[in-house]
Amino acid sequence: MVQTLGVRLVTVQERQMGQAIHTVGTVAIDENRLYAINPHFSGWVEQLPVKAVGDPVSRGQKIAEIYSPELYSAEQDYLVAQKAAGIDLGNGLVSAAQTKLQLLGLSNAQIQQLRQTGAAEKVIPVYAPVSGVIDSLSARQGGYITPQSSLMQVANLQRIWVNVALYGYQLSRVHLGDEVTLQLPDYPGKTWSGRVSFLYPTVNSQSRTVTARLSFPNPGGTLRPGMYADATLLAQAQRMLAIPSSAIVRSQEGDFVMLHEPGGHFRPVQVQLGPEADGWTAISKGLQAGERVVENAQFLLYSESQFQSVQARMLGSNVAATVNTASTMPSKTAAQPATPAASSMKGMAMGGSTHD
Repeated sequence: MVQTLGVRLVTVQERQMGQAIHTVGTVAIDENRLYAINPHFSGWVEQLPVKAVGDPVSRGQKIAEIYSPELYSAEQDYLVAQKAAGIDLGNGLVSAAQTKLQLLGLSNAQIQQLRQTGAAEKVIPVYAPVSGVIDSLSARQGGYITPQSSLMQVANLQRIWVNVALYGYQLSRVHLGDEVTLQLPDYPGKTWSGRVSFLYPTVNSQSRTVTARLSFPNPGGTLRPGMYADATLLAQAQRMLAIPSSAIVRSQEGDFVMLHEPGGHFRPVQVQLGPEADGWTAISKGLQAGERVVENAQFLLYSESQFQSVQARMLGSNVAATVNTASTMPSKTAAQPATPAASSMKGMAMGGSTHD
């Protein structure tokens, strides 16, 4: 019966509910996942496989080859100290030379390879410490770099920030760790779940707002820095019974829902409402978990009232037509109206003597 009428039912369920705060913001790079790659030595960039901002890199990928006379000389000193000390790596000269190589940025694996081959390398490869995309590129192939200059920056976008604006009266309800739902105009119907990770300690002097930092996982890289986003914060959230807001019928007598009963019957039940968020309204009294209510009760009542209104008009038209038909039928005993000729002849002499 329910399916025949096209009525959709929804189950009363527990959801994380709170006071919804709607705001807008901008997607930004998680600065905790921004890595600057700086050489510990001076030299010339011989090869630069990564040539443009936005290029993806993987951890361990070769991102540059640098010729450094300074590093080449340190490698020679290490080999000389090793030959002088034989195989005793505990010798002071060998230890000092190895420490110098480590300070210049060589890894233990590179030092071990140098010890095994016994040949110093003029060109040293530089590897990406993390996976991500190139956020900035300061060096170019053939250019000269120093320890004071940055080779490039790599941003890992597996997690991103969204900076949103909050007004002063909203701050008392927002706490670190509150749940946030994110929506983007570029991806209608899709949502992301995150949390409030930081509240800035300063107020924007122009907009009089405080910036809140939201953190979201971004495994597919769909969220790109610079995008505009709509965010809904659930302040003071707690698990409560909830139903879709469209299931509530609001009237002067109170708030009601249409409760589904066995046999396809419906019964109006008065409820006490709680906070509303994301199209759901918390129910603090009147319903129990597992019960089913009409998802769009207002539409159901409106459809019924429309049907009753049309039915009343149709019945009213039929009754009116019957009454009008009966009133327009001539009566057999009614006097016939005088003809125009007779009325015009009344009181006129017809050329003879009158009879008084």
